[in-house]
Amino acid sequence: MTNKRLLNVTILLTMFIIAIIGCSKNDPITIYQLYSDYTFEETLLNLDLAISEHNYRIIHRSQIGQAIRDRGDKDFPLSTITNFCNITYAKEMIEINSNLINEMPCTIAVREEPEQGIIVSSRLLDEHTANDKQNLFALKINNNLKSIIAATVE
Repeated sequence: MTNKRLLNVTILLTMFIIAIIGCSKNDPITIYQLYSDYTFEETLLNLDLAISEHNYRIIHRSQIGQAIRDRGDKDFPLSTITNFCNITYAKEMIEINSNLINEMPCTIAVREEPEQGIIVSSRLLDEHTANDKQNLFALKINNNLKSIIAATVE
């Protein structure tokens, strides 16, 4: 094998190993979701109440499904993203690790699935980092998110 060919094989092998390591990175995205027996609109109202009862404030709501319907796909399933925040938690989060600002505001999605019904879901924070304070904080926020979702569908 020529030196150039050996170099190319080495580079390809190295890139392959880096890709595998990158894909197996211990940074899972965990989605927590429950099904709602309520209508889409009732579920959103329940979510508003649950967010308020957990001392968060709604910042923004994106009605993605309705926007798609408005563009001409009249039967597209509804989906709405609700962003909310608790300033005390946001401050605590930034003091623990300023990079966590990217996790604020919290987000919960309510969506229609034609075969499954109404689903309420959220992405949970990583509880398994090298920072113990961050892990405890993530556990607290994740418990809040799970409680808000549970209160929304009960």
